[in-house]
Amino acid sequence: MRAILCILGGGTAGVREFEAGGIRMEEWERVSEKGRIERCAESFQRLAEVFQYLPSKKEELSGEDLEEIYDTVKGRVCRTCGRYAVCWKENGEKTARLVYDLLSAVAEDGAESGVCLAAEERFARHCVKGYSFAEELRGSFCQARINLMWSNRMLENRAAVARQLSETAQIIQEIACTVYEASDADSELEHRVKTKLRLQNVRVQSLRIVKNNWGPPEVVLTAKTPRRHCVSVKAIADTLSKACSRPLVPERNSRLTLGAEPATIHFVEETGYYMLTGSARRTCAGEAACGDNFSVLTGSHGQVILGISDGMGSGVRANRESQTVIELLEQFMGAGFTAETAVRMINSAMVLQRGMQRFSTLDICGINLYSGECEFLKIGAATTFIRRAGWVEAVTSTSLPVGVFQEVDFERSRKRLEHGDLIVMVSDGVLDALPQEEQEELMKYLILQIDSDNPAEFADILMEQVLSFAQDGAKDDMTILAGGFWKK
Repeated sequence: MRAILCILGGGTAGVREFEAGGIRMEEWERVSEKGRIERCAESFQRLAEVFQYLPSKKEELSGEDLEEIYDTVKGRVCRTCGRYAVCWKENGEKTARLVYDLLSAVAEDGAESGVCLAAEERFARHCVKGYSFAEELRGSFCQARINLMWSNRMLENRAAVARQLSETAQIIQEIACTVYEASDADSELEHRVKTKLRLQNVRVQSLRIVKNNWGPPEVVLTAKTPRRHCVSVKAIADTLSKACSRPLVPERNSRLTLGAEPATIHFVEETGYYMLTGSARRTCAGEAACGDNFSVLTGSHGQVILGISDGMGSGVRANRESQTVIELLEQFMGAGFTAETAVRMINSAMVLQRGMQRFSTLDICGINLYSGECEFLKIGAATTFIRRAGWVEAVTSTSLPVGVFQEVDFERSRKRLEHGDLIVMVSDGVLDALPQEEQEELMKYLILQIDSDNPAEFADILMEQVLSFAQDGAKDDMTILAGGFWKK
């Protein structure tokens, strides 16, 4: 309880209280920082809730909307008419019934239907301004339908923004938990590491263990060397591996050497598997650019992401659409978003641009190089194949592309990869080049017949075999992305 009161109180008095209570300053700083980040996440979540409490979409005009059209047209056409009293006072019930029949015919059957034209003729026999009234009624009804469409579009866009804010709040919350779980190593481990590294002329200033939800604990080391000394980071990793009793390697893109200036180096546990990839692409005949785009992302937490996006249609415009999707995927995954969160954010962005008719498929395969687990997320994507020992497994999807609906429709499946497995991801154009009745079975047969474990060579051979079925060349953009999985 004292700790909570000190955080709320702040100031130097709060710090003294913390120290008097036996809690170290570093711990107080971590707890305080975690609280600040969590409050930031809560603010984003509250903001998302503001957008979520909105009226629901309307598929059709309501009775109130039709009543408003009725009153508006009546005011525009009938108020200045000399027969207003006759129509709306002496024969008010009959006039109202004829107007209602005309409005119902326009709403249900359309302005050019036979039912509508018949209702218009009946009303014209009753009213001297019958045709003018009917024309004004049709115009007001059409305008109301346009207003309804834009109102629904606005509600969809607000819902998309709410989704993005909510997802951002969750990411910030995850960051807060990660920051808080970065703790000092126990004294025995720290002493063991300092002793071993001192023999290499490395002076350790701090050693922290980072626990996370996506993999084994990681080590963050801050150290330096005496002047005129330089030690390779790989040698430090070997020493840390022996001291921690588990294989550690520098994080990807880490510095190569440690010198006299203090530096912080991040070490992660070495993965048990590795992956190599290869690709092959063909552009639709007569087009200047391929409408497919793909990406291979290697994360710092033992994860490899394979992604293919197929833009609507072909050519430059389709290329631009699929490139946008892939670039957003790379950006979100690089920032630490999960694949599911990245998909939702991408879909929200595409929905906000729906007026441009930007629809693209998205096929994601995430491989954990620690456990060998593999997760597929498919949004309107073609079948993916996994070549195993002597057989081929298919991962299918029936979902729609991103940007079609506000709530993204994706299908998820998980598989366990074994040593020697090969993942084969393709765009729609590859399967469409094969006979329609036996596309998947024929693709399985072709994959099994290729005697190559090199992903790049495999993709090229498979592409040539598929093209042999296309007599006039590629009728759609074609992309094959292959990834081989092996144990170290």
